Amino acid sequence: MLDLVASILVRALNAFFHIMPVHFNLWLGRRLGTVLCLLSGKRTMVVYANLKAAFTSPAALRLPSSARGEKTLKELKRITKDVYGNLAQTFAEVLSMTKMDKRYIKKFVDIRGLERVEKASKNPKGMILLSAHFGNWELAILTSSMKGFPLYLLAREQKMKRLNELLNILRESKGNSVIRKGADVKNIFRVLRKGKSVGILADQNAGAGGELIDFMGRLASTATGPYRFAQKSGAWILPAFIHRVKGPYHELVVEPPMAIKKGEDIIPYMQEYNRLLEKHIRAHPDQWLWMHKRWKMTPVKKIMVLDDGKKGHLKQSLAVIEQLKLYREKEGYSPAHTEVDIVRIRFNSTAAKALFNAVSPFFAPRCQGCLRCLRMALVRESYEDAAGRYADVIISCGSTLAGVNKILKMENHARNLTVLDPGLFNRGKFDLIVVPRHDFSKRHLKGDKVIVTDLAPNLIRAGDPRTAGGRARGTDRRICMGVLFGGNNSCFTFGDDLTRSVAEGIKAACERIDGCFYATTSRRTPADAEKILKEEFRRDPRCMEFISGREDRSESTVEKILAASDVVLVSGESVSMVSEAVSSGKPVLVFMPDKRTGRHRDTKYERFVEGLRQRGYVRRVSPGEIPEEAVRVTGNTPETTAKFSLPDDNRRIYEKMHRLF
Repeated sequence: MLDLVASILVRALNAFFHIMPVHFNLWLGRRLGTVLCLLSGKRTMVVYANLKAAFTSPAALRLPSSARGEKTLKELKRITKDVYGNLAQTFAEVLSMTKMDKRYIKKFVDIRGLERVEKASKNPKGMILLSAHFGNWELAILTSSMKGFPLYLLAREQKMKRLNELLNILRESKGNSVIRKGADVKNIFRVLRKGKSVGILADQNAGAGGELIDFMGRLASTATGPYRFAQKSGAWILPAFIHRVKGPYHELVVEPPMAIKKGEDIIPYMQEYNRLLEKHIRAHPDQWLWMHKRWKMTPVKKIMVLDDGKKGHLKQSLAVIEQLKLYREKEGYSPAHTEVDIVRIRFNSTAAKALFNAVSPFFAPRCQGCLRCLRMALVRESYEDAAGRYADVIISCGSTLAGVNKILKMENHARNLTVLDPGLFNRGKFDLIVVPRHDFSKRHLKGDKVIVTDLAPNLIRAGDPRTAGGRARGTDRRICMGVLFGGNNSCFTFGDDLTRSVAEGIKAACERIDGCFYATTSRRTPADAEKILKEEFRRDPRCMEFISGREDRSESTVEKILAASDVVLVSGESVSMVSEAVSSGKPVLVFMPDKRTGRHRDTKYERFVEGLRQRGYVRRVSPGEIPEEAVRVTGNTPETTAKFSLPDDNRRIYEKMHRLF
């Protein structure tokens, strides 16, 4: 039914456009293009995202106009609208095809390189006119027949049969012939062997059967058919591209011919065609069919990791990246095909961050190409870095980056993942949500896109050389304790008495096991608590090294301490440090800092530790119990030598990675 209605509508429009002046038809086409751009939704987002991937970098945002072929976001938005305007004008001209004659072509089409067509058409083995969905490609085909070089056209079959046949009739109305669906490939060779000419559009995604050739800076599956035809038949390939100069005026550019010898590699010729097409597109970017998913088969995927400045959050994001890379490698892609960019997100102020996250639930696809809210919220360098990059996947950790992740997903028409709950009003805008079990709520977080983990994602792996054993320095073979101090948060604090008690417990434990220890604090550790620890450990011969979190510039301090340790003591308010300790496969003791006044109910941190204790992953201790438990877990008893299985979090994350591609 839809096919019948569409064919009747096209016939009516053809009759209408035939009697109306060409300038009016194009004016009406431009108005239609504006409407289509507004109504196309996801297809418009594809156009913009493709343009952004081809034309932007962070440097472009610093310029009032484009440089080195790059475009600002404002320019990309305008080009997106112009793409629809040009396409609608082309549609109006196609429906006006019945009124086009030799006088029309002479008036409105300027041909550059006609002598190349004349020469190639004399080739006794035929000619392949190779064009693209660029400008009014249908007019280029019509011009060829009007100039005495009729073509046999390989045209894509449309789903609606009546409409498809009507379009073919319009194409054949001026002397061209359409090779209908189902025609044997041998028929194409017969046409070429007779010295005839074949017209082919060779700029769309060729699927798994194409060759991956660079196009606009990305590998794209390119059809080999035209080049195989030319090689086997001896036909010349003649690249030709038409672009709209203004209104009904066009310029048809015929490029130098290609003659492919038998046995010759066709790849250089495919690269040359892509280079020529890219040249024309860069000169007239609004005249190519950007809404087609040209790079669907590209093996290279760009991943943008948002960094809020918290080391633990970044490590959790990078842990997800490891599973993403593993998934892609098992899918057959090389490590070089996964490009990861870490973008530091810095807000102008705490108030700007709060306001941005408050309005983030209202972000919609219309934000694509605008990003005014993001520009106002972030410092300039951070905005330019985030907005100026194209990405296929956006990854972040923490609710404060959920709004930035969401708006960049829309900007790039990308897939996205967040670690930790992004909040009630943002959950629906994420393709994957990784949530540690203590934060998980069945009532709020449901569906196949939610991954529930026992631990926070981390980069520590049991058996890894970084954490499997050995000493951070020297060859000391004493039993070693690794100590990871966290810091204050909304639920817990490190009081002076607690800090001294823990320090005394560590020293007593190492004395009883005749061992040593390595210790580090975090950036959140209170200054008074860190001062106490320095005083307690400074002259203790069993302290191999004490590392201040505020002064530490290394990204692998925790890994080194875990590698040096036989048993780990960690504060329970740090989910990331507890998760890293458990993932190392070493025995883990957890102590809880002082609970803040008014915190009578169990906190999520306590629920997290208790869940791990029940599964046998950790032992919860008070400061006074540290020596006794250290002796117990380092003793050679069946209880301490028994192996337990670590959480299977990485498998859970890995199995859902397909949702990002």
